[in-house]
Amino acid sequence: MVFPLLTLVDRAFSRYGWMAQLLIWIAFDVVRIKGFIGYAYGVIGYSQYGWRSLIAIADIFGVMGVSLLVAYPSFLIGGYLLDSGFGAVGNGLKPAAGWKKPGRFWLVSAGIWAALMLTANVYGIASKVDYAEAEKWRPALVQHNVNTWLTGIDAWRIALDALLEESDKAVAEDPDALIWSETSFVPAIEWHLKYRKDRDRVELINTLKGFLKDKDIPVILGNNDAIQDAGKRVEYNAVLLFDKEEIVDKYRKIHLVPFSEHFPYAKTFPRLMAYIQSQGTPIYGMGSEYSVFNLGKWDGPDVSPLICFEDTFGNLARNFVREGAEVLVNVTNDSWSPEPASAIQHQNMAIFRAVENRRSMVRATTSGLTCVIDPNGKVTAKLDPFTQGYLIADVPVYTGRTTIYTRFGDWFEKLLIILVVPMLATAAVLQLMRMVRRRKEISDNDSGKSRGSSHRSRK
Repeated sequence: MVFPLLTLVDRAFSRYGWMAQLLIWIAFDVVRIKGFIGYAYGVIGYSQYGWRSLIAIADIFGVMGVSLLVAYPSFLIGGYLLDSGFGAVGNGLKPAAGWKKPGRFWLVSAGIWAALMLTANVYGIASKVDYAEAEKWRPALVQHNVNTWLTGIDAWRIALDALLEESDKAVAEDPDALIWSETSFVPAIEWHLKYRKDRDRVELINTLKGFLKDKDIPVILGNNDAIQDAGKRVEYNAVLLFDKEEIVDKYRKIHLVPFSEHFPYAKTFPRLMAYIQSQGTPIYGMGSEYSVFNLGKWDGPDVSPLICFEDTFGNLARNFVREGAEVLVNVTNDSWSPEPASAIQHQNMAIFRAVENRRSMVRATTSGLTCVIDPNGKVTAKLDPFTQGYLIADVPVYTGRTTIYTRFGDWFEKLLIILVVPMLATAAVLQLMRMVRRRKEISDNDSGKSRGSSHRSRK
C-alpha cells in the first residue's frame, strides 16, 4: 500500500519528493499501530532506546518524533542520489555520466537534519530528570521462568511451586510489594471459589490463599478473571491486587492481542473464529477502565498495571498516568518465544513509556525481561532472561513533571496525518493534470502528423 504512495509523491514533487516520502513513511507507521490489528513492533524510533539524550524528545513528540529523525537521512540520501544521476539503472551503484555533486539545496537539507539532531540532544541533556530527592519504592519482581503457555493442572502446579519458592525468598528481604507476571496464576480465582465445580483448581487456589494470608505487603499478580454474563462465561486477562487473601482491586486488559486474545468478527467469519479457537487460543473480554491501584495503606505509590504488549502503546500508558499513576507496572508473559531477543525488544519499547511520561516503570515477566526503568529511560536493574529468580530494587517515585506528551498525547501523530492527507491529494491532482496535458500534447502531435500526411497525399 505504501510504496505506490512513495512513487506518487516522488513523481509529483520532483526533488522535494523525498520530504513527502519521509512524512508518508512515518504516517504509515502511525496508521499501522492503530485499530484491531495494530502492532508497534518495527517502529524505527525504538531502535534508539539506548541513546537517552535523543529519545528524551519522546516526552514531547512520542516515539514518532524519534522515528522522524532516524528516517530523515535515509530519504535525504535517496533523494539526492536520484537527483544527482548517481547509480543509473543498469549500471550498478556508481556515478553515471553527468553526475552532480551536492548543491546548496542538498547541503542545506543535510544541515537542517544535523541541527535537529543537535537540538534534540541538547534538549535531552537539559531535560534529564533529577529524582535524587524522590521517594523510593522497593517491590520484589518475581520471574519464575515457567512457560505458562503450557496448560493443565500439572503445568499450573509447577508454575505455582516456582512462584512460591522465589516469593518466599524475596519476602524474607522485606520488600514493599510482591509482583508476579501476566497470567502467572491461571485458574480464575473468584470464579472457582464461587462455583467450586473443579476440585483440583480450588485446591490450587487454596494453596495460593495459604501463602497470601499472612503477607503484610500488597501482592499484585496476573490472573484469568471470569464472570457470568447473560448465561455465558466471559474471561478477562486481568491483574489483581491482594490485601492478604482479599482481592481489593483489579484491572482487565483493554488492548487485547489480535487473533490470539481477541477477534471481533466472529459472526462475519465464523470458520476463521472456529479455527482460532481450535488452536487453544484464549478469547478474552475487553476491559474498559484505566485502573489505578492505591498502595497508600502500605505507604506505597499509586501504580497502574499494563498487561503484556500494552506497554508498547504510548496512549495507554499516558491514560494511566493521567488517571493518577505514579509508577507504571508491566506484567508480561513473553515465553511464547524461546529467543532472548524477543524479550529484549519488548523491554526496549517499554523504555519509551517511561520517557514519554517521566514516570518509573517496573516489569515483572514470566521469563524476561524483568527490570526497573527510571524516568529517563535508563534500565537500572534487571534479571537475565530465561532464569528463575526475583529482583528487588529501588524504584524512584517521581511525579515532578507533567510532560507535553502526557498533557496532549499523540498530537504529533495527528499533525502528520493532517499534513500527509492533503499532500497526497495534491500529488494526485498534479499527476492527473500532467497526464491530461501529456495526452493533449500527444493528441495534438498526432493531429499535426495526420494533417501533414493528408497534405502530402493531395499534393
